[in-house]
Amino acid sequence: MHDGKMSGAGRSVRDQFEVSQKERRVVLLDKMIRDFDNMIVSLDKQIATEEDRTRVKDAGHPAYSTLAMAAAKRRQNLLISLSQVRSILEVELRDCGSNQHNKPTSPAVAGSPSVVSGVQVSKLSP
Repeated sequence: MHDGKMSGAGRSVRDQFEVSQKERRVVLLDKMIRDFDNMIVSLDKQIATEEDRTRVKDAGHPAYSTLAMAAAKRRQNLLISLSQVRSILEVELRDCGSNQHNKPTSPAVAGSPSVVSGVQVSKLSP
């Protein structure tokens, strides 16, 4: 008879599936963080190139490049998104740690915050 309780083997399979899902999410979030970091570096180069081309580096100047301004806004938005993804990753890693003894580790949140283009990402405020 089935009494509504899951057997030890069934529970183990479900637990393994949940751990596997969390590990996949951690890997995906790590990849997103790396992609965001790369896009931010690329935008930094694009902004610098445009400022050098126009010889106007002051964003408040009327002759400041609209391309550089748009790239700077996109970079700022990416930095905010990066901070949010890091927070989600930290929660996922904490959840993995509370559900199992050998939680996956992520270089994106291990130890110190990442520094992208001289900006300490974990200290950003939107």
